[in-house]
Amino acid sequence: MVQKVFAIAEFIYRFVALNVLWVVFCLIGLGIFGIMPATVALFSVVRQWIKGEKDIALFTSFFHFYKAEFVRSNLVGAVFVPVFYILYVNVAFVSYFYSESVQMYIYIVLITISCIVIMTFVNVFSVMAHFKFKTLEYIKVAAGLVFLNPIRAGFQLIWVVAYIFIAIFYPSLFIAIGISVFAYILMAINYTVFQKYSLAKGVKMQ
Repeated sequence: MVQKVFAIAEFIYRFVALNVLWVVFCLIGLGIFGIMPATVALFSVVRQWIKGEKDIALFTSFFHFYKAEFVRSNLVGAVFVPVFYILYVNVAFVSYFYSESVQMYIYIVLITISCIVIMTFVNVFSVMAHFKFKTLEYIKVAAGLVFLNPIRAGFQLIWVVAYIFIAIFYPSLFIAIGISVFAYILMAINYTVFQKYSLAKGVKMQ
């Protein structure tokens, strides 16, 4: 019984500690330049846990991935910034440029595209934690995950929406579990897919 309690406490501690590291390293990178490498580092550590490497030095591993992915991850992030901006502008100005009779259809198209882009962005962190590609290749593979299995992508989208719901309506719970639990679930969903992709394409995982 005592061992189970300690195991649960250690499990919770790892997620909380990882979330603290993510926040600290986001701030070290001044937010704008820190969030991408910090998130990739977090996903990379979570990937090690899923592989069974649970006794890793948390800070050392996180810092290693943060440094290694700092430039590459920010380049990937820079690709998404204008895409998100264009989508935002289009959604914001639909009512100004289209008649009411077609606005609903325009919104449906834009929301569908937005969901695809958001899921591609979310998946890109898992891809970067697994593989070494060129910048645009990360985005291509992440987008492929969305179209390869729309049902799985739908479950991922539900998880993203649920997490946003928790962040808005249960901020104390969100602060406690942070982004680490979010990343763990997404990585667990994608891990077997990456293994199959690696075998099919002959691509080595990190």
